[in-house]
Amino acid sequence: MLSLYLVLPLLTAAALAQSTALAGVSLFGAHPDLVFLLVAVWAFLRGPIEGAIWAFIGGLLLDALSGGPFGGFALALLVAALLTGQQWGRELGSTAFQLMLLVLVGCFAFHITLLLALTATGYSVNWPYALSHTAGPSAALNALLAPVAHLPLSWLDRRTRPEGITFH
Repeated sequence: MLSLYLVLPLLTAAALAQSTALAGVSLFGAHPDLVFLLVAVWAFLRGPIEGAIWAFIGGLLLDALSGGPFGGFALALLVAALLTGQQWGRELGSTAFQLMLLVLVGCFAFHITLLLALTATGYSVNWPYALSHTAGPSAALNALLAPVAHLPLSWLDRRTRPEGITFH
């Protein structure tokens, strides 16, 4: 497990950047989800357990910075981490392709879980619009950004992984 002295500042900076500087960034409805990307790529590298730890921390940080129901982001990121940390899809193509595929699926699951949390807590959700104009474009954008996030996180993984231990 990567030290919380590294994880907490990294996820806090990502949550703050996502909630402030990147909040207005949109490309055809797609938004880069920094915390999701960090969680998904870490889960891809280290497996669902470490991904879930990052998801819980990052989710609580996003929940504290959002106006939505508390726990919604944490739950959505946990679902995404559990999906992206699995072994399925690992035999398909290159590592970049595998990562992009898992992030695409994980991002859809993240958005659907978040929309379910909003609906369950009384928020009005236009499902067709949210899926076609937010979840779909965001999943595609985040899948394209995943290999970029993979570079520094794979370096961090190599530098902090105990010798001889694999997480998958």
